[in-house]
Amino acid sequence: MTEKILVVSATGMGDCLWGTPGIRALKKNFPEIEIDLIVNEPWKPLFDFNPYLNQIFKYRSEWYLQPFLGMKLLRRHYDAIYLFHANRNFRRMLPWFRSLPVWCHQNLDWIPETHRVKIDANIHGIERRLIMLEKIGVKPDGGQMEIFFDQVTLDRSQQILQAHGFNPGKYVYLNLGAAVESRRWMVERFSELASRILNTTSWNIVLGGGPNEKRRALTILKQLSTSRVVEVCSHPIRVNASIISQAGLMVTSDTGPMHIGFAVRTPVVALFGTISSVGSGPYEIPDHLCRVIKIDPEGKDFVDEEDPGEFHFERITVDRVWEQVEKMLAEKSNS
Repeated sequence: MTEKILVVSATGMGDCLWGTPGIRALKKNFPEIEIDLIVNEPWKPLFDFNPYLNQIFKYRSEWYLQPFLGMKLLRRHYDAIYLFHANRNFRRMLPWFRSLPVWCHQNLDWIPETHRVKIDANIHGIERRLIMLEKIGVKPDGGQMEIFFDQVTLDRSQQILQAHGFNPGKYVYLNLGAAVESRRWMVERFSELASRILNTTSWNIVLGGGPNEKRRALTILKQLSTSRVVEVCSHPIRVNASIISQAGLMVTSDTGPMHIGFAVRTPVVALFGTISSVGSGPYEIPDHLCRVIKIDPEGKDFVDEEDPGEFHFERITVDRVWEQVEKMLAEKSNS
């Protein structure tokens, strides 16, 4: 077995987190190896303090920034490199590697066909990475994603919750954002769902997402006008992840923070539009921790468009979401 491994996860938040079961499996199968990671810069905080990693390198897709990473890689020799996920712009990094072979499970024409693990089935991204590793004798260690928190982050998230009088496990985290507009549930529906939670339960509400969701959060705060709702959009991603980990329930569309919820084992109500949940939804998540709500592609008003916008999400009504939220909150109260 090789002694130094480089793992590359250089795309979206969910794509990167899908690599954590493979990283864990590598280390548990071969405890003596060193594992380095290249990860898309915004998501690096989600991999800090991972006990299976030796070094973490930040990746940026802009060509004029890549040489800075390249010079660091020139000083490292790897026995093998595994592309867990990469876009075409990552091809520019290959000349900086002092290591062969480079393996991938994607159909990347800039990787020799002999080092592409062919997977034709429509399976989850986590499973694709595990299948690739099995080719070198790595036995899977389950599909549970992981995020590890340091005490500073835990203390900071606790301070935020305590400042608003929120108790861990007694609030619902509403993730307002998505990478693209077509995956965003409408802000007025989040507002109506929040209103139902406030009026019929004792649960509080945290409005979250990235800094780009601040305006949506403030709109909802203004409409509801109650101290039982707070927003945390401006806080760092690790702090947000810690707040998600302490939520009793999370409601989110199919986007990066949904996978944070899965990784920290917070119960999730996940809203899917036109993207199938088979390849990017919950993987090995028990039913009591996840309910998927998706549109019906056979419905009479379904339109197959390349860029559907919010049209399809209009079919995910507040009633449908509230039905699952109410059930999951009731299950938690009775457990």
